[in-house]
Amino acid sequence: MLLLVPLLVIGGCTLTRGSGEPSSAEQPPSEFVTAAGRGLVLEGQTTRLKAVNFSNQYHRDQDGAELLSSQHHSETDFERAKAIGFNSIRFAFDGDWYVDSPDVFFEWMDQNVAWARQHDLRLILDLHTPIGGFWLDRTSDAVSFDLWSDPRLQQQNADLWRDIAARYKDEPAIAAYDLLNEPVTTDATGEQWQQLARQLVAAVRSEDRNHLLVVGGIYGVNGRYGTAGIDQHFLVDDNNVVYDFHFYEPNEYTHQYASWIEGPVKDGGRYPDPNEILSTGERVLLPQSRIATTFLPTGTSGWAAYDSGIIEIEDSSAVAAVPLLTAQGGMRGTAGFDAITVTEYGPDGTEIRQIINDQLDSNATLDWHQWQSGGDPAALPEFARETAGYQDGGSLSISDAADAETIAGWSNDGHLFKVVPGNKYRIQGYMRGEDIAPSTGEAPRIGLQLDVYAESPGAAGNGFLERDKDYLAHKMAEQLQFGIDNNVPMSVMEFGLVRQAFEMEGKGGDQWVTDVLDLLDENGLSFAYWEYHGTQMGLYLSGTGLPGEPNITLQETLARGLR
Repeated sequence: MLLLVPLLVIGGCTLTRGSGEPSSAEQPPSEFVTAAGRGLVLEGQTTRLKAVNFSNQYHRDQDGAELLSSQHHSETDFERAKAIGFNSIRFAFDGDWYVDSPDVFFEWMDQNVAWARQHDLRLILDLHTPIGGFWLDRTSDAVSFDLWSDPRLQQQNADLWRDIAARYKDEPAIAAYDLLNEPVTTDATGEQWQQLARQLVAAVRSEDRNHLLVVGGIYGVNGRYGTAGIDQHFLVDDNNVVYDFHFYEPNEYTHQYASWIEGPVKDGGRYPDPNEILSTGERVLLPQSRIATTFLPTGTSGWAAYDSGIIEIEDSSAVAAVPLLTAQGGMRGTAGFDAITVTEYGPDGTEIRQIINDQLDSNATLDWHQWQSGGDPAALPEFARETAGYQDGGSLSISDAADAETIAGWSNDGHLFKVVPGNKYRIQGYMRGEDIAPSTGEAPRIGLQLDVYAESPGAAGNGFLERDKDYLAHKMAEQLQFGIDNNVPMSVMEFGLVRQAFEMEGKGGDQWVTDVLDLLDENGLSFAYWEYHGTQMGLYLSGTGLPGEPNITLQETLARGLR
């Protein structure tokens, strides 16, 4: 499942897909699900895989020799999945289980294939955690990226898929092989995953020309989730492939209170929510509407409060604003920033709400990103997430933004908010300076500010979308462009959200699931809901024993959407 939902830049590829039809010499038998153009076919008819994820407790310290006594599910759960309306199961496994005991691993797999066949379901075999790699839970002591640097481990994973392919090449109860779940590489481009994907495809095809392959994109680079600035998706040299992405938008909503997320457990709001907005195009800045604090003085100064005062936004075209922490005009030394708040007031000055209260502790600073605008791109300022701050253990800093034409800053797109012309706004926070001096003749301008924006004509929602179905459609369309450009099918092998979205009043989890199912239908996508049995996101929420404690609201919502 997904830890962090990145801002993607969908781009070009080096291979061309062609017509999307396998050649007659390679055409799989009709009882196998096959890629054709932008969709899937089965026995000559268009089909979709509508699956639920069996996670099989991949995250627990389970030895492969114990698989036959697993309490994740029994045959009854295949019946339950079918009754809800699913036609497939995405079936997770840990590569280490095969290493522990190949015989038990395949006995367990054979048993589940037989149950699927008996209940008219198909399995999507999912290498959820590879041999020599684990990055799905950054809070775990088991985190490892050895896979990417060790050719021996890469070959072990290829051998695993070769053995699976040899065993099940003629088994139509298996719909597809999902080669690797959510790859996060240690290089800066994701090329490590592209190379391994080619190796895994070759391993499968050395034994099995029948089965559909699921190839996910790059989910992270440099050992962390996030792919901003690189192409997430890429083509492999095979005609029978569906290209996959996971959909947990917006991540702060679907994963609120999730224990495996880095940083503090926190509330992620509701769905739909007209007060939460997403930027969809190049922002149109209204510089005359900017609201800013006084500047940090030169020299060395300790933590002190800075306040813009209560300022009216007069421009009737203003629609949104975001707080920025900036240094410009040529600066030597280090400026620190901490404890940012933004407050909204009515025209008469009556406080309406505190929009932002970000204390920038050591966890909150992870949500902010650094940027540089103008000047010499080779003259790089220094940015740091500090381990000390004003009254807590975190803050942000900018050092030596020496080019007078450069604006260096920190921002957090999660703090983008709607504004009402005629209302008044105020930004407050703390700053400190260490040896602040001008790099040119004038004093640098270091401060806190609210940048205010107008609509962006031509962009989706004129530049800003509320948290609703249109927002979800926009984020899904960003991913689907790859399939359009290359005439290949795409799928969503994970989507879902935490139990709190159903259990806490007003969260709207049922509406989110309904809207996502509608979008999957509208786009003709195969999918898999995360997950069947798990304490935080399951259709069944029990922590021990076989599935129990049903999430009734979720199950009823899925059943309606799958009819």
